[in-house]
Amino acid sequence: MTSASKTTSHRPQRPLRLTAAAVAAAAVGWSLVAVPGAGAAEQAEPGAELVFEQTVEPVEGVRPGDSAGVSFAVKNKGDAPATRVVLYLGGSQGLEYAKKYSNCVYEEAPAQDEGPARTNAVCDIEQTLEPGVVYEPGEPIGLKLLDRALYERLDVNILAGVNTFPDGTQHGGGADPVLKLVARTTPEAPGTVHGGELGVDITAENTADFALTGSKVRGAAGRTVEAKVTFANKGPAWARNDVYGPIGVFDVGIPEGTKVTGVPEFCEPAETAATYRCTTPYNYADEDSERAYVFGLRIEKVVAGATGRVAFVKGDNRWGTLPFDKNRTNNTAEIVVNESGGGASSGGTTSGGTTGGASGGTDGAASSTGGTGAGTQLDELAETGTTDGTLLAGGAAVVLLAAGGAAVAIRRRTS
Repeated sequence: MTSASKTTSHRPQRPLRLTAAAVAAAAVGWSLVAVPGAGAAEQAEPGAELVFEQTVEPVEGVRPGDSAGVSFAVKNKGDAPATRVVLYLGGSQGLEYAKKYSNCVYEEAPAQDEGPARTNAVCDIEQTLEPGVVYEPGEPIGLKLLDRALYERLDVNILAGVNTFPDGTQHGGGADPVLKLVARTTPEAPGTVHGGELGVDITAENTADFALTGSKVRGAAGRTVEAKVTFANKGPAWARNDVYGPIGVFDVGIPEGTKVTGVPEFCEPAETAATYRCTTPYNYADEDSERAYVFGLRIEKVVAGATGRVAFVKGDNRWGTLPFDKNRTNNTAEIVVNESGGGASSGGTTSGGTTGGASGGTDGAASSTGGTGAGTQLDELAETGTTDGTLLAGGAAVVLLAAGGAAVAIRRRTS
């Protein structure tokens, strides 16, 4: 995305309303196998109704390299047998399937539009699920946590009477045994809550290093310079937010004696004077990714060493405090115009290297000299957490899984 001279606003994208089948299959980006379309719900077998027990606990206390098993219980709540059953598994990009069952087809779906990459499986369950019976997988779904794992999720859906495998089982997964569902012998607990889809959160003990860098620029009065601020996720983990908001929010202070002539995308004036608030484009950021925000600054008056402070601020979301970021030494930076001792340039626009800020766990770190600091102080940020994320994905819209586990984009719209 390129810089824009016009200030625009951004709003959270609202989830699309899809049928259960479309959400579970098409929404996760399947391309290797046929998936139910928008009319799949109407095509499902009359009388059969498959629902999940909403009793699966989140998985915690695991680390990258560990394995985790996820089981579930599905009940035919209808009054007729369920046949032609298809199981859909959608894993976030920090997960890998430990087994490749012979009756499942697997796909590593790349990032598309504004959503992150996913690891998907569609399984042909050649069984009849009887009414009133609760079924469980013959063994838990094995998952391996990759080095990038942090806030992960496995979404599960199951449908009967759909035409995903019109010719029967496709042995496209691997050499492992068939994934089967077995009837549970113990009775269902009174008051058990059921739902059409299931989402299981898996939180790894990992970190992500969010970093800001600024720049030093020089110019004579009347000149326009370009000041670059860079957001980066240095990993090792990718990170996503638990709401529709961006995963990173930071303020950029505008140095004294300058006037903003060009505003980068995903930045807009903050409530504090001479400050702009910027965000990551989406609600996730991949590891080892970065994004540049270039401000056009007209030098109205040469002020030696005019400095604007750049710092993360508390976002409008649970992870706005960056609990996964254990390295606070690079959470602030500076924009410096005509650094003291060098004199003003008379040759137009120039820009130099970047400068990091002081540690952000104390009193807000480096203060501005001759300029306006960036809004909220860094000590508003929490000191606990883990992991990181990757920025860009590009495109227009993201499709959500019914269980709410897919990353949701913040889409910028021109006002």
